[in-house]
Amino acid sequence: MPDLNAMKSFLIVADTLNFSRAAELRNTVQSAISLHIKKLEDELDCKLFERGRGQSMQLTSEGRAFIAYAQRIMDLNSEAVETIRQTKAVRRIKLGTTVTLAMSVVVDALRAFADKNESVQIQIDCDRSDALLAKLDAGEIDAAFMIDQGKRTGRDFVENMPLVWVCADGFELNRYQDVPLAFLMDGRDLRRFAFEALDRVQRTGYLAHLSSHPIGVRSFVLAGLALTVMPKVSVSEPLKIAADIDGLPPLGSLALSFYRKPGFNSDIDVLSSILHNLTTQSHQNKRSQ
Repeated sequence: MPDLNAMKSFLIVADTLNFSRAAELRNTVQSAISLHIKKLEDELDCKLFERGRGQSMQLTSEGRAFIAYAQRIMDLNSEAVETIRQTKAVRRIKLGTTVTLAMSVVVDALRAFADKNESVQIQIDCDRSDALLAKLDAGEIDAAFMIDQGKRTGRDFVENMPLVWVCADGFELNRYQDVPLAFLMDGRDLRRFAFEALDRVQRTGYLAHLSSHPIGVRSFVLAGLALTVMPKVSVSEPLKIAADIDGLPPLGSLALSFYRKPGFNSDIDVLSSILHNLTTQSHQNKRSQ
């Protein structure tokens, strides 16, 4: 590629058609401008200017053609430099969370965070809670909001969230019917809470539908085919808490926590505080109901 410094000199000379004036504008000497032009002509193997004693300087046909390409190259270079500068300047948080939380309380947290920190870019990585902890340890994410994984350095808060039965609007079930349930295929979910609660009241539940992904579970519930169990804070429309269905026992609670990488970061402080407030408010609202 032709030298960028030489191309800049070429564009000025092409505009002024005067080496002395170009040298003034570039804050250099005329001989340096001449060397730039000669370097370009050698690289391109053509003359860019017609110049001689007693004659006014003119662009050759090759010189006129090269103007557009030189300008485009200079513009791309400026754009690339500016993009890199902006990328370096962006404050960024890589947040890990579960799909269920990302579709509910995290939405409210992002909205509140953006109101205070418009210049901060948040990247969300959705995964299982145990996998998120491994990613945090590996430095792949900066923070994680998820099911509690135990006390450890970097845990900002832990809050016990009430679990609730969740259904679609219009879902009906009488106290004598077995309870159809939808959960994840691998069993590492909240089905234990559902079956233990139903056993306590001697009611039968069964796995009506399974999915490898939380979105699939959500689809079965929204279709009115089954109930599932979720932390109350993660229930958002069009899902609803199955408060009107007779005979469903209480489920207990589940701890949610916010973990972060070591070191001070004021942006993570703000996000952690917002999520803590939202989960605390949810818990307080549940107690007042």
